[in-house]
Amino acid sequence: MFDLAWKTIRHRKGGFVGAFVALLGASMLITAFGIILESGLGPGVAAQRYTGAPVMVGGNQTLEVTIDDKSKEKSLPEQTTVPAERVRELEGVDGVQRVIGEVGFPAHVVTGQDDPAAAADGRTSLGHNWSAAALTPYDLREGAPPARPGEVVLDAELAEAAGVPVGGRVAVMTTGAVQRYRLTGIAEMREAEDTPRQATLFFSDAEAGEIAGRGGAVDAVGLLARPDTDPDELAERVEERLEGTGLVVYSGDDRGSLEFHDVAGARGDLTELSGALGGVVIMIAVMVVSSTLALTVHQRRRELALLRAVAATPKQIYRMIAGEALIISVVASVIGCLPGVLAAQVLRWALTLVGVVPEDFEFSYGPVPMLVAVAICVLAAELAAWGVARKAVAIKPIEALGDSATETPKLGGARTGIGIFLFLLGTCASLLPLFFGSIFAVAGAGSGALIMVISILLLGPPVVTAATKLLAGRVRNWFGVHGFLAVANILANSRRLATGIGPLVLAIGFASVQLFIPTTTAAAAEDEATDGTLSNYTITSSTGGISPTAVEDVLAAEGVEAATAVVRTQLYASTSLLDSPEVFDYQVQGVSPAGLERNLDLGVTSGSVRDLGRDTVAISGGAASTLGVSTGQPIQLHYPDGTHARPTVAAIYDRGLGFGDVTVPLDTLREHSSRVLDDTILVRSTPGADGEALTARLQDLAKRYPGLEVLDETGLSAAQQEQASASTFTSAIPLMLVFGYIAIAVANTLVMTTLSRVREFALLRLVGMTSGQVLRMMRAEASTAVVIAVVIGSLVPLLPLVTVSIGLTGSPIPSIPLWMYLGIVGLTSLVGFLSIMLPAKLALRSRPVDAIGLRE
Repeated sequence: MFDLAWKTIRHRKGGFVGAFVALLGASMLITAFGIILESGLGPGVAAQRYTGAPVMVGGNQTLEVTIDDKSKEKSLPEQTTVPAERVRELEGVDGVQRVIGEVGFPAHVVTGQDDPAAAADGRTSLGHNWSAAALTPYDLREGAPPARPGEVVLDAELAEAAGVPVGGRVAVMTTGAVQRYRLTGIAEMREAEDTPRQATLFFSDAEAGEIAGRGGAVDAVGLLARPDTDPDELAERVEERLEGTGLVVYSGDDRGSLEFHDVAGARGDLTELSGALGGVVIMIAVMVVSSTLALTVHQRRRELALLRAVAATPKQIYRMIAGEALIISVVASVIGCLPGVLAAQVLRWALTLVGVVPEDFEFSYGPVPMLVAVAICVLAAELAAWGVARKAVAIKPIEALGDSATETPKLGGARTGIGIFLFLLGTCASLLPLFFGSIFAVAGAGSGALIMVISILLLGPPVVTAATKLLAGRVRNWFGVHGFLAVANILANSRRLATGIGPLVLAIGFASVQLFIPTTTAAAAEDEATDGTLSNYTITSSTGGISPTAVEDVLAAEGVEAATAVVRTQLYASTSLLDSPEVFDYQVQGVSPAGLERNLDLGVTSGSVRDLGRDTVAISGGAASTLGVSTGQPIQLHYPDGTHARPTVAAIYDRGLGFGDVTVPLDTLREHSSRVLDDTILVRSTPGADGEALTARLQDLAKRYPGLEVLDETGLSAAQQEQASASTFTSAIPLMLVFGYIAIAVANTLVMTTLSRVREFALLRLVGMTSGQVLRMMRAEASTAVVIAVVIGSLVPLLPLVTVSIGLTGSPIPSIPLWMYLGIVGLTSLVGFLSIMLPAKLALRSRPVDAIGLRE
């Protein structure tokens, strides 16, 4: 059978091109997303500052929640610390020469009198204790170490940018106002090939510990090994000593994960991205491959019937089609791995552009994603081959040989039943946001839209027939007699057109769901931030944060009635669902309670934010619905440092999208977070205050706190909009790759169905039609197909988009950017129209007498 399958492929290359393209594209897509997943599990960025220590010890960056012996893990959003007592315990490990604790904190060199906000170096800038320099590749090039408060050592690049010689004075801003430091020395990296990603300032150990404010704890511990000590053996001994403490040992490439916490965040984002879209990608790839192979076999139904008529058994037909599928899938999927690698590189560039991954983040290009892609493509092809072969052998040979080229739109009972069931299921899922405010409802609505799209693909022929009958009058009016012929063709061959329309509907529906739910969420967040911001001014910083002491200076300014410092980060909330742990990540805002209600209106529906305290929190209505709690009840929270807490819900509010789903006192958040700087300060002016004078006084604070930017009351909503836009673009980037594959599938399917009609076109020309008339008929068919696809592809996701909008904003009108919708519809329509017209024009080049004799 394999010999027969190979000969069939060799002599019917054109018939298998479509299947080959579909499988190649599927392999490319799965390989690309597999590389994203593998990269999320890899190191990402090699260590730079920790290269001087073979073994590092850090806090556990993983949160594990266990309920009834079932556990779930999440990566913590911030770096955890190592207690001081653990540092002393490591000094007794065999093979350790020296144990050094390191602390890090924001520190910026500031230059320029006219522009005090100008930083001397554009890189991320951190301060460290001088003793930690032994862990790094830095050597003191000139000068002396910082021995007392008020002294600092800069790395060579930073010192050059600042233009300050050893012994000179340099302005440095850490967690307070700008101070003048004496530059005692300049450190330079040994054998540095590239500029390190972080600018480094070294302070005396005592001053660094005071600025960091860790209370004796350190960010990481470096272990310098004795001569002739094997680093791997040392790492094993350290792991034994730390067993049960919750601390983690890092060595080799893993040290980069401890050094750069943004890399750990990027790895988590990549894993989440691949997890969220990976299943959808595989589902779409399997659907496209299955429909393309089905179309390929369907076009050979008479050939298969002839084989049956000359004594081929059903088993032999099965084996032949399976052999064809195996050959095509293996070749196509193996070749598709190479463009998959290129697609992953393009994705890496795009994700770097929008800030999802750092510029120096390295993707992993191992063989596993490629092997998985080949396996999935082969499996999908074999399953599709089994399905279409089963249908092919079910028809009696004599009936198939005598079957006309036209088809009946009637579907089998099983397919019809499944299609109707999926449509009803998708409809029910789409209605969830009307009854529940939880995250599950929004996710269910998005899934419901995709389920309805799949149901339309299953019910394609009768749907196309019904839609064509509705459009028949207009098509005939617009195209005259050619429209009459086009309508007759569509009604007689609705299965054929449904096969082509299906990918068009999938492209529009998939893109609409994946893009317009985020845009609706982003618009709701912006509106909530705008409506809930009562302050007259929003103060931000271009240096990455505002000193905690700045809010006191703002309050002291004449004309200020209230000032509220805000810090935003991530935390987790957990609950039990069906006896299994569920962990949800939420944006949390820490706020200074003084003057909170004069600067922010959270839209409280239950309780009061005045009751916020050390053991109480306020949460959004969506979080309350998801977690199943109400005011006065405890909630399971896991702070950024992994600390578990059970505070009581003091208030529930509506504006969670605009201000975060959890609100806690700022002091509580600082206690469990590495964030030492404020993100924003909200300022409320006193009634009748001179706005221009107050603005000038607030802007004067930039002299003490370089980088401060004073915005008007729209500042917070503008920042929210920027964050929401970045989130939308982050979602859109991988979707572009999926959408591109679907567009290729659209073109592939429509080209196959059009080229299969060569004999039909020849017959029309033999009975008197000209090539121009045939093209006008095809133009009418193409236009009808595109209109049907656009209408169905737009209507199917409309229900979940409306319900999500009602659930989030109370309005039934979702936020759909017109340019984005027109781009989706325009591109899809253009691909669909050209994929019909260009092959039709190509098919008309041959002489009708020659074409009528071509085999199917």
